[in-house]
Amino acid sequence: MVVSILGTSGAFKGQEPCVPAKNEEGTIKFQSAKYHSEVLGKKSGVYKNATEFLLESYDDKFVFIGTTCAIDFQKIVLEEALTNKDVQFVSIEDDSLDDIFEKILELLQENDDVVLDITHGFRHQPIMAIFASTLSQFLERKDLKIIFAKEVVMFKEYRYIYLDEYIEITQISLLLTGFIRTFNFIPVKSMKLLNNEVFEAFSKSLLSNDMRGVEKNYVLLKQELTRLEENKEFKHISNLILKVKEELALLDMLAFFEPYQKYMVLSKLMVEKNYLIVALAYVFESVREYCSYCFEDICQGIAFENDYERNHTVMGVIGGFSRDNKIVRRYRNIYVLNKRAFREVNKLYNKLRKRRNDLAHINRTKEFARIKEDLEKLISDVEVLFNRGLLDDIKI
Repeated sequence: MVVSILGTSGAFKGQEPCVPAKNEEGTIKFQSAKYHSEVLGKKSGVYKNATEFLLESYDDKFVFIGTTCAIDFQKIVLEEALTNKDVQFVSIEDDSLDDIFEKILELLQENDDVVLDITHGFRHQPIMAIFASTLSQFLERKDLKIIFAKEVVMFKEYRYIYLDEYIEITQISLLLTGFIRTFNFIPVKSMKLLNNEVFEAFSKSLLSNDMRGVEKNYVLLKQELTRLEENKEFKHISNLILKVKEELALLDMLAFFEPYQKYMVLSKLMVEKNYLIVALAYVFESVREYCSYCFEDICQGIAFENDYERNHTVMGVIGGFSRDNKIVRRYRNIYVLNKRAFREVNKLYNKLRKRRNDLAHINRTKEFARIKEDLEKLISDVEVLFNRGLLDDIKI
């Protein structure tokens, strides 16, 4: 069975919209175009419209859905092509997408081996994509082929394609919309037009406080977004691709920042998207990295097993814990000489640590908005601390 949606193409319209115009000699004024159909395994050629192409190319039962006007128009235009064909016309109200959807879904449920041409009635790609998405529930059926005559030269040349890619574009638009709102990405299997793994890897790194992963995967994500931008098939969702780039624009500066600044950027991004625990982890680590950065010269010549040990030792100095501290062993008076600055930094650090612990447990008192507001204030306080340069001149 071949199912198609009728329009009023194929001939120029006369004074009456449902009747084709005629030449002086009384013949219909056709408006033919070339149809390329190699992908369908059919012969390409010049036809009055896509409906004539179907009638000439398939030897099946036909169901044509359209308004009364479109049906009357095509019966005149395609009188010869309709001869000796098994054709059923289904009339719908003008611009009734619901009726079209309902009838097509009914036919798909009742029939096997269906070729569905949605060229007419869905010339606007966004509507077509939404419709294609509706039909995605039938894609497991190998006996269903959804086709569309894509315009190559306006009104003159068309190329038939299978609509799978437009269904995928719809899915991609939904994925990008969700990613913009949450930075979360749930991959869809077997995508041809989008690299799922790049988005998924970046999302996982960002939401798991993996700074190295964020930097590495952001480079790959930018490359993927550029590739999507250059693909003409995505022109109707180019605004979404641009929005993703805008949401992540701050990450372009990561390569020029110190670690504590990088963590601060990610903290702000995460609190904006309401990932409060993730945001708190980033700002907490930002303070640790800031202190370590300020102790960089002091730590020269002291052997640490790794960055974690160094940061832990630095925070021990600032917290006044001198027992078995490698830095205090070398600089015995460091805490006394910098007590006021260290106490101020440690007070904010402990406040962050307490808030982090509180958020990790069940909350029965504070509302989300209040918790977020408190966290935003803490992040602001940390930023003020950095800008003041409280640890810029540590006395030893």
